[in-house]
Amino acid sequence: MDYDPATGGLKCPQCGHTQTIAAAEAAVREHDLSTALSDTGKAKGYGREMKSVKCNACGATTQVDPAVASTMCPFCGSTQVLDQKPDPNIIQPESVIPFQFTKDQAYDNYKKWLGKGFFRPKNVLQQSGATQIQGVYLPFWTFDAHAESRWRAESGDYYYETERYTTTEDGKTVTKTRQVRKVRWYPSSGQHSGDYDDVLVTGSTSGDQGMLRKIEPFDTQKLLPYQPEYLSGWAAEAYRTPLADAWKDGQKIIRSAEHNECERKVPGDTHRNLNVSTSLSNTTYKHVLLPVFLANYRYNTKLYHFMVNGQTGEVQGQAPIDWVKVAIVVVVVLAILGILFAILNQSNSSSSGSLLPYLQHALVWLDRALVTAGLVTVT
Repeated sequence: MDYDPATGGLKCPQCGHTQTIAAAEAAVREHDLSTALSDTGKAKGYGREMKSVKCNACGATTQVDPAVASTMCPFCGSTQVLDQKPDPNIIQPESVIPFQFTKDQAYDNYKKWLGKGFFRPKNVLQQSGATQIQGVYLPFWTFDAHAESRWRAESGDYYYETERYTTTEDGKTVTKTRQVRKVRWYPSSGQHSGDYDDVLVTGSTSGDQGMLRKIEPFDTQKLLPYQPEYLSGWAAEAYRTPLADAWKDGQKIIRSAEHNECERKVPGDTHRNLNVSTSLSNTTYKHVLLPVFLANYRYNTKLYHFMVNGQTGEVQGQAPIDWVKVAIVVVVVLAILGILFAILNQSNSSSSGSLLPYLQHALVWLDRALVTAGLVTVT
């Protein structure tokens, strides 16, 4: 039986029989980070039999049901995937956001996304070919921390002084005055404290990480205690970023946020030499699985990738560009700029009639552009 996003339980793909997933006895818990970094006694594996496959093309390791006879890499679309023994030392996830969409629903979201945008080719939906879409639970680490920051900077207040200067006008040297902005600098300092909850760091190094960030956020308040049944019928990637390395990234995120908060507190019109010192305490973590649909399609033999957030339905990805439309837009913009240039050139000496040829020329270009783009038709 497979996990069914529509019912939140298990469903037989053959006969349609459904079964509820028993409520977990344990709640979603945070774990002390300092203890975990030196603790090797955490539960291992996924709590159910899984088959591990590794992609020779991109290196991603994915756990799938043992019954799966063949598959392709959900990250790069390669069929160069080989069975291997699951890593017994993988720390078991302790919380999960189950898939909220079926593959068909995710595919519908993808079609809506692909069909949008002026610069998409008109036939992209018809010519995109067979789309391979797989639902995969991706590994993430979440971090909580309390931050205490102290900052020092040089604040600056603007003031203006009148300055005399000489210039040449009509062949004569004349003296004029102008207002010059200057800065009065003075030292400043302060502090800021903040609490950070569920700072998300991916445990995956596979696929397009920028694209993965774009389908965020995930609502981690909806995390449920991990149960193996949620993986029934779905794949799960094994994390390749261990906890200690993920915490380094988590610290960077928190310290960057603290730097921005301290920067907002610096007084004055401007500032320079901002230095922020941040200490972190009460640090905790969770290992979580989050739902993502990974997919690819071909257009004119080229492979494109996209992702769908399995909780919110957000779609991000790669799409072909109709360069004819791009050229048309460039021509239209240049035509408009030509009109503005002509107006500025002749505003002091020309009548409106002398601008008529420029207007007619621009309208001809605009009409051709709209016809070529398919936005208007010729009758």
